[in-house]
Amino acid sequence: MDTPQQAFQRFLDQQRADYQRALPEKMAHIHALWSAVADGDDTALPAELERLVHTLAGTAGTLGFHEVGAAARALELLLEQAAMAGQLPLSPQRTDIALAVAALQASLPADEPLS
Repeated sequence: MDTPQQAFQRFLDQQRADYQRALPEKMAHIHALWSAVADGDDTALPAELERLVHTLAGTAGTLGFHEVGAAARALELLLEQAAMAGQLPLSPQRTDIALAVAALQASLPADEPLS
């Protein structure tokens, strides 16, 4: 029989594994949203993009995906700056945002067993 701490650790490990499996889809969604925002497709998309990136920044860090969390936070700050200036999608930081999206995708952890 497990102790409460062991049961909780097993729960956290499962949450982390599930999150890692979902990361590629989350990254693809963020990339697709940025592409749509950059093309000026929909005025609602920047808010959705910011929300997804904000959520990723917090959750990734909490679950131990620190590189993903840091990359998402950097992207979030660029998106916030552009939005506050009312410049999305034609932001002067457009290239920086595109690079930050690419860096976020590159931060995806390799498929490796979780401890």
